[in-house]
Amino acid sequence: MSFEYQKHQQVSLRELGKNEKWLQDYIAADPSVLGLGDLTLYRKELSQSTGGRLDMLLNDPETAMMYEVEIMLGANDPSHIIRTIEYWDVESRRYRDREHRAVIVAEEITNRFFNVIWLLNRSLPIIAIQLNTLTIEGKFLLHFTKVLDIYETPDSGDDPPGETVDEEYWLRRSSPQAMTVFQLFKKVLEDHSIQVKLNFRQDGIALAGKLNFARITPRKSGYCLLYFNKRLPEDVRKEAREKLKSGEVPVQEMSGERFSVRLDKKTLNDQSAEILVDLIRRGVKLDAD
Repeated sequence: MSFEYQKHQQVSLRELGKNEKWLQDYIAADPSVLGLGDLTLYRKELSQSTGGRLDMLLNDPETAMMYEVEIMLGANDPSHIIRTIEYWDVESRRYRDREHRAVIVAEEITNRFFNVIWLLNRSLPIIAIQLNTLTIEGKFLLHFTKVLDIYETPDSGDDPPGETVDEEYWLRRSSPQAMTVFQLFKKVLEDHSIQVKLNFRQDGIALAGKLNFARITPRKSGYCLLYFNKRLPEDVRKEAREKLKSGEVPVQEMSGERFSVRLDKKTLNDQSAEILVDLIRRGVKLDAD
């Protein structure tokens, strides 16, 4: 396939009549545009105990990593850096059992402040992302470039409730293949006479009730991630993990005896489905007690 060069022009979002709120909504609709992975949105404009509002709090469903994201049009400045660090510190204290990353997004990260961020990055987990806006034939595109990254140190924890959405949201957010797996998951539960309310949220589809003991997250790559948190008794989680591993089912270990399982058609059509069904049945029973 041959490609033709198309001349473009770099502009600012303000020149196009867009403001910071527009950019925030754009990223919130699909956080993967930042290039940090297939993240989900927890909250926007999250009030802070120290004053101010965090632009957005993002989460990686597979590692439970949390990202405190601050957005700025134009060039970054000292106040932008200070706010980012302050909000990262507040959320890190709020969710102590998770790994957190501070994320600075700006249209221009100047050499002076890049050096400051780089120095801070040696002791604090800070990521810097530069946004470039390009116009081509009356249209524009956004390109996010990660100019400073940090090493991976995954951790995990339980989830605060995300904003309520619907099933159509997850069809747009993931893929038809993943939603087919989700429908199969629901059918497996129905075939075993398990009734559980599904609470559609932006951070995943919770198996709702008093405990909210599990969450399923459809992924763009065509599978679902079934995550069990610490609200289930430790002995129940431990027993289920051992059974799944003995059945050669991949289990993602997390801190505090939490774990997740990758769901696909194969997983839901073999013996491992019985183990998951039993675990969910026990969770529903505990929730009802």
